[in-house]
Amino acid sequence: MSSGRILIVGDSEESRGLLSEILAAEGYDVRPADSGELALTAVAVSPPELILLDMRMPGVDGIEVCKQLKSRVEIRDIPVIFLSASRDFGDRLESLEAGAVDFVNKPFRREELLARLKTHLELGRLRKDLEHRVTQRTVELQLANQQLQAELEARRRIEEELRESERRFRSLADSAPVAIWITNREGLVTYVNEWGLNFFGWTLEELASDSLKTIHPEDLQRTSEAFATAVRKRSPYQIDHRIRRRDGEYRWAAQMGIPRFVNGEFAGHLGSAIDITELKRSQEQALASQKLESLGVLTAGIAHTFNTLTSTILAHAELALDELPGESPSHESVYTIAKIALRASEIVNLLVAYAGNTDSDTSEPVELSSLTQATVRLLKASAPSVASLQVNLSNDPTTIWANSGQVRQVVLNLVMNAIEALEARPGIVTVSTAKVRVNQDPGESGSPDLGEGDYVLLEVSDTGCGMSNEIQAKIFDPFYSTKFLGRGLGLASVHGIVRGAGGAISVVSAPGQGSTFKVWLPLWSGKLGRKDRIPAGRSDQAGMVLFVDDDDGLRVGSASALQREGYSVLAARDGLAAIQLFERHFRQIDAVVLDLTLPGLSSRIVCDEIRRLKPDARVLFTSANGTDGSSSSINDRWLRKPYQIGELVHTLREMMAPAD
Repeated sequence: MSSGRILIVGDSEESRGLLSEILAAEGYDVRPADSGELALTAVAVSPPELILLDMRMPGVDGIEVCKQLKSRVEIRDIPVIFLSASRDFGDRLESLEAGAVDFVNKPFRREELLARLKTHLELGRLRKDLEHRVTQRTVELQLANQQLQAELEARRRIEEELRESERRFRSLADSAPVAIWITNREGLVTYVNEWGLNFFGWTLEELASDSLKTIHPEDLQRTSEAFATAVRKRSPYQIDHRIRRRDGEYRWAAQMGIPRFVNGEFAGHLGSAIDITELKRSQEQALASQKLESLGVLTAGIAHTFNTLTSTILAHAELALDELPGESPSHESVYTIAKIALRASEIVNLLVAYAGNTDSDTSEPVELSSLTQATVRLLKASAPSVASLQVNLSNDPTTIWANSGQVRQVVLNLVMNAIEALEARPGIVTVSTAKVRVNQDPGESGSPDLGEGDYVLLEVSDTGCGMSNEIQAKIFDPFYSTKFLGRGLGLASVHGIVRGAGGAISVVSAPGQGSTFKVWLPLWSGKLGRKDRIPAGRSDQAGMVLFVDDDDGLRVGSASALQREGYSVLAARDGLAAIQLFERHFRQIDAVVLDLTLPGLSSRIVCDEIRRLKPDARVLFTSANGTDGSSSSINDRWLRKPYQIGELVHTLREMMAPAD
């Protein structure tokens, strides 16, 4: 037996085929139409029970098809559901004004589409059944007027049929997985099905006395106006708004109502409410992710240009410091230039961390107290004046093995959340670090689920609004946010970074009493492997280096500095020149310093050609942004710009150190 007759209208053969396959599998009788003209003809020949209509088509588009259908008395009650990839509210509004009962965004979820189809088909059949019974009753009453002797018997029979109809309706409504409600002509709620009562948590009497008390204050005016207009005009309506449940939680609901008529008289509305909270969260998260991705692209471009400039400044400043005697009046000025260049690079790294554009594959020793102090110092400039940032950092070594960009992102997220928790009111945010010992018994140190050993404890506390137990249970869940529009994954990403570094995170909070976040990260032992042991000191025959970078100032400054350290240096400004130099001197070249963002030939192509000529060549990649996956050999290393000459020399010595 067919579950219902459905007409699918759209110019995409692939979309029609997919929809036909899904619906046919559910027992629906499906007919496809590839144009608006064919759809109108098909409806005239054999009206379906429901129409799935693509909004944009060549020729007669979906909006025009819908308007023509609604202009014909004999077919205007066929429910029309629009399918569209558009997220524009104007398109949704235009489709509803044309007479559609629903609007489904592409790509759609199969379960959601089937649920909506079933709901609209059953509501359509229910409406037809009610109209049929109203007509039947009218005929029976006319006959009763002609046959006065049978009036009482006919009335009793009609009342019994109506009671049975109501019992069937209630049975059907109570089994539906959506809230179904009925209002009278004054707009007061007279019925809510069992699912709806369980969902709202309110009794029917409470909803009947004042259903508007459940509407979110920000949505109250537009929702009440839409409902009042529908009652006044006796017309259908549809609106999305937030509903407050008895437990205080707000949920998003898609509400739709159609007018009821009894004996030709308006009797109120029959409607449904579908919980769309997760759909809303997914949509908002997708939008936030797109914005964050755009921000990441922008900051990556800024970081590359700015860090390359600071690398050049540092290289030339260090050359000048080597040439200037310590007692020179210019020595302090040049040293200040180098310090300012490093400070500028810290600001760029903070912007990169804020955008979430950190390199997740590079770990290194990170002095947590120093990184925290630098991050908080930069945040103070943008923090509200009412927020007092206090820092209490450990004097003990607090070095951890982690990705510095990700650790900076952890500090940034926790401190910014603490500032936001103050809600623009005067308050204190305290950031501290300490070296702690964790024993086997977690209760002794207060740390959750950690092995015995030495850890660095990062603690961020605030005197803000605090959190309930319900919120604390969800704050580390992906996509959860107390602000509906979030920036990225927030505390979920913090939790993932901390776990990935072998640590743990906990929170202690209560409403009105502020919050304290604690992060435990394993203390780095500081032991170096064989490849970390490098020869110290200066050598007149350190080896030959091919230095490849398109920035003239950085290339010249770094080459000069390496020559001072005893290296023979070949310099190239692009990939083609680098390949040509390597082809001529690959037997003498001990290491290649290769910028990841070269003009012309990409660094990946250059690296592949170097590997073809010398498979065991040592390559040191440099970048102002992060790695791009070019490195594929154990002989490869990576160095972030801006770097100091000492870092460059140290890394080259590591790479060129002879094996034990």
